[in-house]
Amino acid sequence: MNLFVPKNGKLISAEKADFLFTKSGPYSIMKDNPDGYKREKGEAMGLEIIHIKNYKCIRDYKLNLKQMNLLLGENGSGKTNILSAVVYFYANMISQKPSYHVFDENNPLNDQIEIALTYDMGKLLMRSRKNRKEKKDKYLGYYNVIGGMAENGRITLTMSQVKDGRITWSHGIEKRKVLYHLYPLYKLDAREINLVDWEDLWDDIGDLVKLTSKENEEMHESVSAAVKAEDGRMKRRLELLDDVFARLQIRPVKFSVSEFSANMAKMYYSGSQFSYAGRRLDSFSNGTNSYNYISLLLYVLSAMGRTKMKEPVFLMDEPEISLHFHMIDELADVLFDCIDDITVLAATHSPRFVKNILVKEHDNCAIYQVYKRGAYSRLCLLSMFAKEEKREKYFLTEHHANAFFAKMLLLVEGETELELLQNPYLKMLFPVLKEAEVIKGLSDKVIYRMIDTTTRHYNVPMAALLDMDKILQWDDVHNIMIWKEEYQYVARREKYYYGEKRNATVPKRKRIEAMCARCRFSYRLPFYASEDPAYGELIGTIQAYYGNYQIFPVKTTIEGALVNRDNYGLLIQYLTDTGKWKHVEKAFSLLYNETDQVNFLRLLFHGKSDFLLKSTAVLNKNKKLYPELRKALKGHAIAKTDWVSGWLEYYFSKMTRIPREKMKERRFGEWCANPVRRNVLARRFCGDFPELYGFIDSVDRLYHRYYA
Repeated sequence: MNLFVPKNGKLISAEKADFLFTKSGPYSIMKDNPDGYKREKGEAMGLEIIHIKNYKCIRDYKLNLKQMNLLLGENGSGKTNILSAVVYFYANMISQKPSYHVFDENNPLNDQIEIALTYDMGKLLMRSRKNRKEKKDKYLGYYNVIGGMAENGRITLTMSQVKDGRITWSHGIEKRKVLYHLYPLYKLDAREINLVDWEDLWDDIGDLVKLTSKENEEMHESVSAAVKAEDGRMKRRLELLDDVFARLQIRPVKFSVSEFSANMAKMYYSGSQFSYAGRRLDSFSNGTNSYNYISLLLYVLSAMGRTKMKEPVFLMDEPEISLHFHMIDELADVLFDCIDDITVLAATHSPRFVKNILVKEHDNCAIYQVYKRGAYSRLCLLSMFAKEEKREKYFLTEHHANAFFAKMLLLVEGETELELLQNPYLKMLFPVLKEAEVIKGLSDKVIYRMIDTTTRHYNVPMAALLDMDKILQWDDVHNIMIWKEEYQYVARREKYYYGEKRNATVPKRKRIEAMCARCRFSYRLPFYASEDPAYGELIGTIQAYYGNYQIFPVKTTIEGALVNRDNYGLLIQYLTDTGKWKHVEKAFSLLYNETDQVNFLRLLFHGKSDFLLKSTAVLNKNKKLYPELRKALKGHAIAKTDWVSGWLEYYFSKMTRIPREKMKERRFGEWCANPVRRNVLARRFCGDFPELYGFIDSVDRLYHRYYA
């Protein structure tokens, strides 16, 4: 979708608009571009650092800016306060507009705010030195002022305000005026755009084509002379109007320089109303108009940074509002077209927008996570993808980008875990699951690196649910358990640990290594089950060790957490009531040991035996398996998908005594609204699904510890 500006009530292409604002175009006489300087891609922008102290819920923030900067965070985290602090700074830069609602909201004794902005003036200084060397004296006084302001190419302007309303500045008004015009501020709140009347855009276009005061007078005299030179009705009518004004002592107030420039642009284009594709704006959707409005404004500011002695600062609040995801992609492309000429600071709730910023191969982007801890907001700078992380860029989806907005992150391996943790009945029983973003891909190292909180350096509590077969593998030749190398990556950090943290990890790791190397564990046929206490100790030590890293391995697989010796009796009832038990009942009757029975049921549900073998491996290794058992395992009487939802619905129906045909989310929610009944059910669930309950309880404790 192209960007357009108006001419004669119609739209023209962005390429033609760009021509109008270049040296060879008709606006060349209006530009404040004395040296024809054009910014090279990748050059540093002007506004470099924002430092805010004691402003509303912000105790002490420092943002080191790049050209494209995003603020992420949930509602109420403090993103808008960062934007409003910059707006408040500029609002008082050349006039006094103090507010009494900007102080620390949580500490009434804190009676002073401080906002400091650091500008890198290197490019402007280089441009002014170049012009002075070439003896371009037209703006010599201006260049001398700029050259005398910066120290080591930078200047930090600090505003302080105490509660009596008095505002003080680190620099005098003259220097503040210069900075105000060199680094002009523009802001956009997508919720406040008038989508069918873009009149306010003319002010920004006027800033782009603005003349100096002297050029303004010359242009006015040229227009007046041209009109009066005409020997016709217009001249006579204006002379009559001059007489009327003189007789009544009435005169129109002259335009300011900005107003004159905006109206001159309207006159050049023979209109003030905008259209798109030859049709009125009210013919299009809100999304289309919002996209075109923002794109036009971005290109105007980009032209300003490219052709004038200015480095615009552009604040955006939720620019993605009303935009279809395709338009969000296109808006990101427009931003990357423009950010070599402007500094952008945008607050967003859009994972799609973030995904677009992350996958672009651009070194001049920064993403900050804004989050609340207690009464105050905090900042965390995300680590962008490195150049060598090409696969991460290709794999990243909008779903993965949700991780950066989550209140809590749960990483799982596959569809079964995803189905389980998103079960609506389980979420009602354990509300902490509603707060979590569940992302599949724990076993995929590329996906894990994309969203890992340590790798990407963002502040979200994260827990992982892992199958034991990803950690251990049975070597049947030597009858030992092998600790897989790829899941020992956490051990690399431990050489830096000391004290309590070291005591909680290193001894357990050494115990696991020793048991895997030396122990020969006994097992039971026909399914390679285990009743060996030493094997149980190994599994328990592994769970305790990985628990230090918020990784929770189940004893076998997630199917084993759902099918266990504590609930298999009720599971058989479920299979009977659904008509599936008849296919495996005869085979089950051949088993007398409870461990064997549980392993058999687990294999039926596509899980693994105690020694982490799936049914096909059991069939291949145990050639003496009874034909009935072999047939049952080969028959796939239980579908691999959807059984989790059916089993949990059956379980909760039995526990609440709500008939299955009436078992709906609303009915179950009403039942759980009674806290006493809900707590009783949670305790019963703990007894029937101890591993799963242990994981959810750990998640709940992690969440409340984090947000306490």
